[in-house]
Amino acid sequence: MKVQQFYKRIFILICIVMVCTISSTVFAAMDPVEVEKRNEQAPYQITGEVTSDKLYKDVTENTKHPIQVRKVTIEISEVIKAPTGLEKNNTVELYYHYIPSWDASEYVGGARIDIAIGDVVTVWLSKGDYGWEPAMGGNSIKHLTYSENRVDYVPEPFLHKVAGMDRTLGNTSPNVFVLCGLLAILGWAFLRGLRKAT
Repeated sequence: MKVQQFYKRIFILICIVMVCTISSTVFAAMDPVEVEKRNEQAPYQITGEVTSDKLYKDVTENTKHPIQVRKVTIEISEVIKAPTGLEKNNTVELYYHYIPSWDASEYVGGARIDIAIGDVVTVWLSKGDYGWEPAMGGNSIKHLTYSENRVDYVPEPFLHKVAGMDRTLGNTSPNVFVLCGLLAILGWAFLRGLRKAT
């Protein structure tokens, strides 16, 4: 009888561990229909190559999460839609909020803007606080060519790297930890049962 109670307790413990470690995180992506609709409403749509990317203004409020406004020059190869007077422009200056790739996981919502010198992109633009900006952030930039030379303008701090390694270990392998824990508990229970049987 004691052995059966022991196994019942082990089973309950395993169930509790599984319930505690199973988590579901949902990041809300924007509705593709809404993105398309908002992009179509943008007054300026061009295709071209990114030829420069310069710091315009640092707008960091929290030093752990740097944000910059950067100014990109795009050499236009095709004007798809433009306000009057801009149809024949050869270049456009685009302003965007830059978030380093190493800090992007801290933000949810629309897509992060990921452009680099050498990219060929189609962009939907609207007037913003600084000038022409992607109408819906990264959701308003479609890459036709993706340059291999990508730069993080703000290098990742050493302590963030260390914390990231710890976070990666914790986030990517919870199932492995749970499985190892369950196997250890079952192995321990099996050995204990063998000892009691003898």
